[in-house]
Amino acid sequence: MSTGKIVSLLAQADIGVYAVSLDQRIVFWNRGAERILGYTAEQVVGRYCYEVVGGVTPGGLTPACQEGCPSLRALQAGSVPRAVEMQLLSISGERKTVPLTTMVVSGAIRDMPIIVHLFESGDWAADRDRAATEVRHELTGSGVDIFSDRAAAAAPVAATDTLTPRELEVLRLVSLSRTTDEIATELGISAHTVRNHVRHFRRKLGAATKLEAVLTALRQGVLDWN
Repeated sequence: MSTGKIVSLLAQADIGVYAVSLDQRIVFWNRGAERILGYTAEQVVGRYCYEVVGGVTPGGLTPACQEGCPSLRALQAGSVPRAVEMQLLSISGERKTVPLTTMVVSGAIRDMPIIVHLFESGDWAADRDRAATEVRHELTGSGVDIFSDRAAAAAPVAATDTLTPRELEVLRLVSLSRTTDEIATELGISAHTVRNHVRHFRRKLGAATKLEAVLTALRQGVLDWN
C-alpha cells in the first residue's frame, strides 16, 4: 500500500494522528491533532516534529525527539516502541499531557516508512487505547505492514563498516523517498552511478528491494539522523 493510501486511512481516525518521515519532518497531521493542539496541517507539514510539538516527558526540559526519534532508537535496540505519557506543546503555548502511541509503518516498495503518532487528551484520553487499536486493525486489515511490531527479534549485526560513505548517503536519500534522478541531481552524480550504489548497499544489507534495505538499515542502526 502506498504512503498516500496509508495517510487516507489515518485521516479517518477519531483521535489525534500525525506522521513524520525518517528525518522527523511532519508529513501528515489530521483534524484530531488540530483539535487537541490547535495547529492546522498547513502550519506544521514540512517542519520538524520537535520544533512544533516539542514533546517532553513529565518533568523533562528537552524534547525527547530532539536527539533522534525514540521509536527508531527502540527499533535499533530490538524492542517494540511502547506507549508513553508526553507533554506536547499546543499553539497557545500550553503543554498538554497526552498518552502517545507510536508505530513505524512501511508503505509500498517505492514508498519509504513513516512514523505514526496516535494521541488524545482530556476526557477523550480514556478512549485512546480503543481508538489506537481500531487504527491498528484498520491499517493491518488493509495490508499495511506495522514494521515496529516485529522489532522485538534480535537485531542483526550492523553493516556500517561495510557500506561506503557514498552508499550511506544514497541510502539515506532513498529512505526519504527521493527518486534516482533526484538523488543524482542532489549529489552531482549520474543516475547510473546512483543505481550502482543502490545495488551495492542492497547486496551488503542482504535486501531484495530498496524498501527492505531501508527497513534492515533501520533495525541495524545504519541510518542515523542525530
